[in-house]
Amino acid sequence: TEQQKQTKSGKKSLLDLLGAMKVEVTSVKLRQSYESLSVSKPAAMESTISMFQQASVESSTQSKTLNPELVAAASAAASTLPNSSQVESELLRKLRQHESITESQRKGDIKKLGFKGLIADMKVGKKPNRQNSWAANQIRFDDDGRGYTQERSITSELEGIRRRRKNLLSAKRLNIFSPSTNEEAEPTAAHPSLWDIEFANQLSMSINHQPRNGLEEMIQWTKEGKLWQYPINNEDGLEEEASVSFYEHVFLEKHLEEGFPRQGPVRHFMELVVAGLSKNPYLTVQQKKDHIFWFRDYFSAKEEVLKEADVYLN
Repeated sequence: TEQQKQTKSGKKSLLDLLGAMKVEVTSVKLRQSYESLSVSKPAAMESTISMFQQASVESSTQSKTLNPELVAAASAAASTLPNSSQVESELLRKLRQHESITESQRKGDIKKLGFKGLIADMKVGKKPNRQNSWAANQIRFDDDGRGYTQERSITSELEGIRRRRKNLLSAKRLNIFSPSTNEEAEPTAAHPSLWDIEFANQLSMSINHQPRNGLEEMIQWTKEGKLWQYPINNEDGLEEEASVSFYEHVFLEKHLEEGFPRQGPVRHFMELVVAGLSKNPYLTVQQKKDHIFWFRDYFSAKEEVLKEADVYLN
C-alpha cells in the first residue's frame, strides 16, 4: 500500500509538472502571435503610406513636365467654369498628351522600331585567330617577289603612272567608232508602275530568304525602317512638310480669331498654347492646327456658361 501511494504521488507530480509546462508553452505561443500581429499592422500601414507617397510623386512629376505658367493659365481658365477641377484636369490631360506626342517624335520613333528592334536579331561574331601571319620582313615585298629598292621606289612608280596617263590622253584618236546620233539612241526605259512595284514587293515577301551576309542584313533593316536610308536626310518622313512654308509653323495667332474670346483667362491660356506650338519643331502644321481646334471645340461646347461668367468680352 505504501508503494502504491508513492507511485500515485509520483504520477500526480509528473502530471502537474507536464501541465505547468503546457501552460508555459501556450502562453509563449500566444505572446509570439500577438507580437507578429503588432508588427504586421505597422508594415501594412507603411505600405499604404508609401503607395500614397508614390502616387503623389507621380502626379507631381507629371505636372513638372508642363510649363508652370501654362498650368497657372489653365487653372485660371478653368476657374471661370463650373466644376473647375474637372475642367482643369481635362485641359492638363490634353496638354500632357500632346507633350508625349512631341517627345516621341523628337526621339525619332520610325515605324515604332527603336533601338530594341535594331539589336533584336543581332548576333555576336568572333574573328578567327590568324595563325598564318606574315613576318615583318616580308611585308615590304609585293606580288612579283622583288623588294622596294632605291631604284624602284614608290615615287618612281607613281611618276610612271602619271606619264602613261598623260600619254593616253594626248594620243591621236583612232576613229574606230562612228559618232553617235540621237536617232540611233535607244529609247529610255519607262518608270515602273505602281502595280509593278506592288508585284515586286509581294514576290520578295513570298521568298523570304534569310540574309546570307552582313550586307544583305543591312539592306533588309533599311527596308524595314530600322536603319537610315542613304544619303541620310535629317527630314526623313516629313516629305509632306516640304511644300509648307516656315511661317505656317510660327505664326499661328490667326487661328485664334474665330471661336475664342478676345480677352480674359481663356484668351491668355490659348496665347500661351500657341506660343508653345510655334516653338515646337517636332510637330507638323496639321498637328498644330488640330491641337488648337480641339480647344476651340471644347470651349465652344461651354460657350453659354462662359457668356454667363462674362468671359467673352468684346
